[in-house]
Amino acid sequence: MKLKVFLICTGLGHVMRGYESFAEQAFQALSKEPSLDIILFKGGGKAKAKEIPLWNFPRDTRTACRIAKYTKTSNYFVEQISFFLSLIPHIQTEKPDVIYFSDNDIGNFLAHWRRFTKQSYKLLFCNGGPLGSKSPIFANCDFIQQIAPQHLQYCLKAGIPAQKQTLVTYGTEIPAELQILLPSEKEALRNKLGLPEKTPLILSVGYISKKPKRMDYLIREVASLPEPRPYLLLLGQQDGSSTEIIELGNSLLGAENFQGRTVASNEVTNYYKIADAFVLVSLSEGLGRVFLEAMSYGLPCIVHDYGITRYIFEKEGYFGDFTHKRSLADLISQVLSENGDKSKFYQRHKFIYERFSWAKLLSSYVEMIHIVANSIKNF
Repeated sequence: MKLKVFLICTGLGHVMRGYESFAEQAFQALSKEPSLDIILFKGGGKAKAKEIPLWNFPRDTRTACRIAKYTKTSNYFVEQISFFLSLIPHIQTEKPDVIYFSDNDIGNFLAHWRRFTKQSYKLLFCNGGPLGSKSPIFANCDFIQQIAPQHLQYCLKAGIPAQKQTLVTYGTEIPAELQILLPSEKEALRNKLGLPEKTPLILSVGYISKKPKRMDYLIREVASLPEPRPYLLLLGQQDGSSTEIIELGNSLLGAENFQGRTVASNEVTNYYKIADAFVLVSLSEGLGRVFLEAMSYGLPCIVHDYGITRYIFEKEGYFGDFTHKRSLADLISQVLSENGDKSKFYQRHKFIYERFSWAKLLSSYVEMIHIVANSIKNF
């Protein structure tokens, strides 16, 4: 008999973050497993086979902001609780064995509902944030998926039982073989996307903001390079605070050498294919799925030096101390001078494929879900 699994992601369909891309890819990968009957519940988008969009107040809407103001909560909380209310009928009729989620608020709602209704579904929490050890979700869920050893060790030291958690890192869609575009193909695709055909292109994917992605630091570092500078493209979600970042880029780099864009998640692939290097200057990440995506295309990745980036890249990354001026600028110059050696692209791809591809990790995910479903009691 198949296990019925609900995979839920409130932001999927209207937000582009790591949580959302993970949920989408996890659903596609786990749907191929014959022992699982998995349904994806998402906050927006089209209904498809086993994919159900639920009514909610998305966090960035005026309605969510107004409700948050009057209730003295947050617009994110409003999205979560409205989504949860829409999910209840599906729980009551489908009776899932496992509910798999990454947003802690909705996990807490599900735990309270389970106690109130005396249902038996198990709660599997993916700690992608990561959260502090005193967060209520750690007590409320049945099992914790830790995506990096640092998060696991932190929770163990905080007293969370070892039998309640496991290390299963993020799976990522990575082709078994890397296909690098020919120079003519790369120029044609850049032209199609409205980008310079021959200028070196630095790509950064993440929320276009000062905090936590520190896009202002990135812009200033690129601006400190001597001319002719590389082209800087920021790709990611935008909000009201993003305007300041875009204006700073246009001011320091010029519209001919800078752009900020928001595109659909399935379009990001084209930008990885045409970039010469990838940069993310945030000082901490839960794991940073964009690191894995960029490496899957063989791109040299320039990152701040801390535990998570060392775990991901080992010897394959370019590490700097991005709390200091010129640290990033010097690394960019180094990387662009080495980009003629395409063998390194294939080396980076193979390295990340072996450790983070769904092909290598799917069995660990399936095993984890079965362990959660068959656990005798809630901890």
